[in-house]
Amino acid sequence: MVKKRGLPSVGELVIGKITRINPNSAFVSLEEYDNLEGMVHISEISSGWVRDIRSHVKMDQDVVAKVTRIDGNFVGLSLKRVDNKQKREKLREYNLSQKAEKMLELAGKKLGKSLDEMYNEAGYKLQDAFGNLYEAFMKALTNPSALKSRIPDEFISAIKEIAEKSIELKEFDFRAKLFLKTYQPNGINSIKDILIRAKKYGLEVKYISAPEYHVKYRTKNAKKGQRELEEKLDKIIAGAKDVEASFKMV
Repeated sequence: MVKKRGLPSVGELVIGKITRINPNSAFVSLEEYDNLEGMVHISEISSGWVRDIRSHVKMDQDVVAKVTRIDGNFVGLSLKRVDNKQKREKLREYNLSQKAEKMLELAGKKLGKSLDEMYNEAGYKLQDAFGNLYEAFMKALTNPSALKSRIPDEFISAIKEIAEKSIELKEFDFRAKLFLKTYQPNGINSIKDILIRAKKYGLEVKYISAPEYHVKYRTKNAKKGQRELEEKLDKIIAGAKDVEASFKMV
C-alpha cells in the first residue's frame, strides 16, 4: 500500500474505502495514510438532495474524496467536490505511485533494506521534494542530479538502476523546416556539409524541394525537446559557409 506520512492537507484528493455508514455520515479509511480515517457528512455526499445516504455509498466502496477540513486527527471529506476528471487523474496518480512503491522495494533489496526503511530514509523525502514517488523515479531516470542533496548517493544509484529497468520512456518527435540556399559555385558541397553536421547532431533530414528540407528530432524529453532542436539548428546554421540558412519550427 502506498504510504504518506503525517496528515493530508486541505484541498488534497485522497483515495479511500467506505468502512462505516451512519444515517448522516460515511467514514472512509484513507488508503495512503496509516490508521487514518476521514468522515463525509451527508451534505458532502452529492450535489443534489440526499434522502438516503445508502443509495449513494456502499460498504467497502472505493472512493476519491477531497479533504475539506483538518482538526487534530479529524479529517473532513467531500465526495461531491470531486469531478470525474479529478477522479481519473487521482486514480492514475495512485496507480503510478503503487508501481513506484514496488520499485522502491526493489531498490531496497539491492541496498539490503526493508520497504519501511526505504520510506524512512528516502521515500518520504522524495515525496516531499517531487510530490509523489513516481515523479521521483522519473527524475532519477531523466535527471538523477535532481535527487542530489536529498538522499544519499547509494540510494540514487539503486533507484536509477531500478527506474531504467522498470520505466519505458515514450519518445517524442519534434520537427522543423530547414531552408538552405546558395549561389556559390561550391555551394552544393557546403550544403552537404551542413546536412552531415545535422546527422551528427542526431537529426533526421529529408529533402523536400529546393531550398526546403524536413528535419526531425526524436527525444524522450518532452519538455526540453523543442529547445534542444532549436539549439542544434542554431549551431548548424552558425557554422554555415556560402549558404543562406534558416529554419522554422513545425
